Amino acid sequence: MADRDEVLERVGAAGRRMSDAAVLYHGVLSDRLGLGPSDWKVLGLVQSGGTVTAGEVVRRSGLKPASVTGVLDRLEKRGYVRRVRDEQDRRRVVVEITPGLVDGGRELFAGLMRRLGELYEEYSDEELELIAGFMEEAAERQVKATADLEAGADQDR
Repeated sequence: MADRDEVLERVGAAGRRMSDAAVLYHGVLSDRLGLGPSDWKVLGLVQSGGTVTAGEVVRRSGLKPASVTGVLDRLEKRGYVRRVRDEQDRRRVVVEITPGLVDGGRELFAGLMRRLGELYEEYSDEELELIAGFMEEAAERQVKATADLEAGADQDR
């Protein structure tokens, strides 16, 4: 078995490779829809959240409120999202995906989802639980680092 330093180096290299692959993959997807990278990723945050407020998008993305407002304006103008009054609290405005976009999104991801499904079959439920927990925590830490960068804060905190 490799020592911890070797394993950590391998994890770091794999994380960078996965990040690079994701950025390139999502770059192609965003190009297909005529969107910039931030617009594409915010669209994904809205879609994964169902109906969310702009404030929730700010919190999930780590972007500044003005940046999120600009992205949502562009997405709404292109017909990908819409802002609507919350049925439960009429003072609140939520952002939701335009209905037709959901089905088109499934088509774009079909090949990747099939390949990932094949990969998942190679792992036990317990192993997948461990992987999911790691990925969730890593994503949360990256969101916080994004917010720090947006704020001009020191990355050492």
